[in-house]
Amino acid sequence: MAFRRIVRSPELGAALIIAWFCFLALSYACAVPLGEAPDEVPHFLYVHYLLQEGLPVIEDKATVFARGDTQRSHPPLYYLIGALLVADTTRSDFAEYMSFNPFASIGMVSYANQNVHLHRLSYSGDSAVAFWRLRIYSIVLACGTIWLTYLAGKRLFSASLSLAAAFLLANIPTFIHISSSINDDNLVTLMSALCVYLCARALTGDQSLRNTLLIGLSAGAGILSKQHGVALLGYTALTALLALLWRQWTWRAAIRFVLIAFGAAALVSGWWFIRNILLYNDLWAAEATLALWGRGSRPFLLAEFEGVWFSFWMILGYLNVRGAEWLFTYVALLTALGVAALLWHTLRHRASRLPVLFLAGCFLSLNGAMLVVLLRAASGQGRMYFPVAGVFALLLMVGARALMGKFTPLLAVPLAAAALIAPFTYLPRAYAGLEVAESVPEGAIRLDVRAETLTLHAYTLDQPIVGHGAPMRLTVYFSGNHAENAHFYAIAVNPRTGEGIGGVDTYLGMAPTDSLDPNLLYRAKLTIPMRTDLPPEPPMQVQVQFGWRVPRTERVLPLIRADGAPLESLVVAGAVLADERWQSPPTEQTADARFGDSLRLLGYTLSEATLRGGAELAVTLSWEALAPPVTDYRLAFGILDERDQIVAQADGPPGGLPTSLWWRGLRFAEERRLQLPAELPSGTYRLYVGWYAENGVRLPLPSGETLFFVPLHAE
Repeated sequence: MAFRRIVRSPELGAALIIAWFCFLALSYACAVPLGEAPDEVPHFLYVHYLLQEGLPVIEDKATVFARGDTQRSHPPLYYLIGALLVADTTRSDFAEYMSFNPFASIGMVSYANQNVHLHRLSYSGDSAVAFWRLRIYSIVLACGTIWLTYLAGKRLFSASLSLAAAFLLANIPTFIHISSSINDDNLVTLMSALCVYLCARALTGDQSLRNTLLIGLSAGAGILSKQHGVALLGYTALTALLALLWRQWTWRAAIRFVLIAFGAAALVSGWWFIRNILLYNDLWAAEATLALWGRGSRPFLLAEFEGVWFSFWMILGYLNVRGAEWLFTYVALLTALGVAALLWHTLRHRASRLPVLFLAGCFLSLNGAMLVVLLRAASGQGRMYFPVAGVFALLLMVGARALMGKFTPLLAVPLAAAALIAPFTYLPRAYAGLEVAESVPEGAIRLDVRAETLTLHAYTLDQPIVGHGAPMRLTVYFSGNHAENAHFYAIAVNPRTGEGIGGVDTYLGMAPTDSLDPNLLYRAKLTIPMRTDLPPEPPMQVQVQFGWRVPRTERVLPLIRADGAPLESLVVAGAVLADERWQSPPTEQTADARFGDSLRLLGYTLSEATLRGGAELAVTLSWEALAPPVTDYRLAFGILDERDQIVAQADGPPGGLPTSLWWRGLRFAEERRLQLPAELPSGTYRLYVGWYAENGVRLPLPSGETLFFVPLHAE
C-alpha cells in the first residue's frame, strides 16, 4: 500500500528521499568532528568576525592566514544568513577550535592524521552551539537543492525520472559531506538549483514577470554566495537563446526577459561589486583574491581534473578520506553509459532535445566559469561543481532511463550503500577520538613506561595480521598531560633488518596533551601507516618503537620503567605483516619431514654441495605450518662430524616470526648460515634440523627421532 501511495504521489516520494538525505547528513555531521570538513573553521570564522567587525576586507596573505579566516574573499550572503542564526552566541572559545594538527594530511589520502585540528574533550564556551546551527542551516539548504532538482526534472521530463535524479543526488557521499558542514557552496548550489527550475518554467510556458524576476533574484543571490555563481547569468541567457531557437519567444520577449532578469540580479548583487571597486579598484576583487589563492608559478595540469572527479563522488574529510575503489569504477561506468545513452536518446527523440540542451548548457556554463577559476587559482575540488550536481543527475538519468526504463532508480542503490556505510565505518575510523577508560582491560600488553608527566600503560593489537600496504591498528592506554603539548610517535621496524617500514607522528585521540586531565586513564586508537614500496618478504612480526616528542623543539621525552630504571627505547611486538605477494621460493631438494603435528619441512637448498674449511654454508629452509604451534620453538640447526660432534651451529627462533604466531597453512622460508672451521678434515658430515621448546622438549618425527639429517661431504 505504501509503495502504491509513493507511485501515485511523487511529492511523497521526493519527501521520503529528503528524509533519507537528512538521516545521512545528520549521520555525517555527527561522525565528522567540528571543523574537520574542508575549510569549515575558516567559514565559521567568517561568520564570527562578521558579527564582531562587519564585512571583511581582504588583507595581505600573512595577516589573513594568521587570523584563520581565509575565506574572507568570498561574497557574504551565506555568512550574513548564518550570522543571523548564531547572533545570540558569544563563541568566546572559538580559538580552542583553531588548534592545528602539525601532522595533518591535508588533501592527501592517508590512514592517519586525517584530523586537521586537535580536539579537546571539553570546551569552555558555546562555539559548538554555533557550529551545529550552521551545519543544520547547510543541511536545510541541501534539502532545498534536492527538492528543486525534483521539481525541475518533473517540469522538463517526468515525475519518475526526476525522483531517480533526486535519489542519485541525495546519495552522492561528498555532496552529503559538504551539505552537513559549514560551507558557502551549499547556498550557491541551492541558488543554482532554483535558477535552473525557474528557467525550466520559463522554457515550458511561464513567461510571467514574477517568474522572470525570481530568475534574476536567484542569479543575483548565487553571485552573492560565491564568485562562480556568475554562471547563473549564463543559465538565464541560455534560456532566452533556446526559446528563440525553438521559436517559443519573439526577439522582443527574449530581450525583455534578459533585461529584467539581469536587472534583478544587479539589484541583489551590484552593491558587492561597487564595494569591490571602492576597496580594491577591481570589480571582482580578483587580484586581492589571487594574492591569497592564486596559482602563482604552478602550471595548470589536466591531472587536476582527476582529483575533481574523485572528490566529486567520495573523497571525504579534508580531502583525505577516500571511498572504496569499487565505487569509483561503478560511477565511471555509470557516467559513460549514461552519457552515451543520453546522446542516443536525444538524437532519436525530438521532444527531449530542448530540455537536454538546456541542462547541458547550464552544465557547460558552470564548467566554463570553473575553468576560468582553475586557470588562475588552485581550487580543483569536486564540491565546486555541486551547483550543477542536480543538472548532472538529471542528464544521467535521462540516458539511464533509455537503458533501464522503470528500473532506473536502482542505479543509485550502490551509491546509497556507499553513502550509508561512510558515517559508520570510514569516518569513525578516521576521526577516532579520545575516550576515558575505567581500567586497562585484561589481555592488554602492559608497559607502564613513564615519559615525564605522561605514562604509557598498555596496548592491544586491533588486527593481529596485516597485509602489504595495510596500516597497523592498535589501541593505546595512557594517562597524564604535558605542558609542552608533546605528541606520540610510533615507528614500525623490520625485525630482520632493523629497517623502518612504517610510522606515524600523531596526537592520540586527536587531543592536545596540554589539555588532558592528569587523573584520568585514556584510551585511543592508533593507526600506523606502512610503507608500500617494500619488496616481498616472508611473514614477520613487526617491531614497534613508541615514544613522545615535543613538536616545536623535537625533544624526545626520556623514558622510565615502572621500577624507576631508565629505558633507552621502548620497542614492543606489533602485528604480523603477511605480504600476499611473497611466494615460498623453490628448493633444490624436497623433503617431507613432519615435526609433531604442527611443523613440516618442505625442502632445502644448500649454497655448496661440498664443505670447505673456513667457508660459510648457507642453507635455505622451506616450512609449512600443519597446525598452529602451541609455543615458541627454537630451531636446532648445525653440522655434526662422524663422531657426532658439533662442527658448526646456528640455533635460534625463526627469523622475524615466532612459531606461536604461525597459523595453519602458513608457508615460511629463511636462510641460515653456518661458519665452518678453518681446519675441516675431509670425510662425512651431517646437517641436522629439529625443533625444541624453551624447556628443552623436542618435537618428534614420525620415526620417533627428533632430528632430520642431510648427508654432507668435505674433501
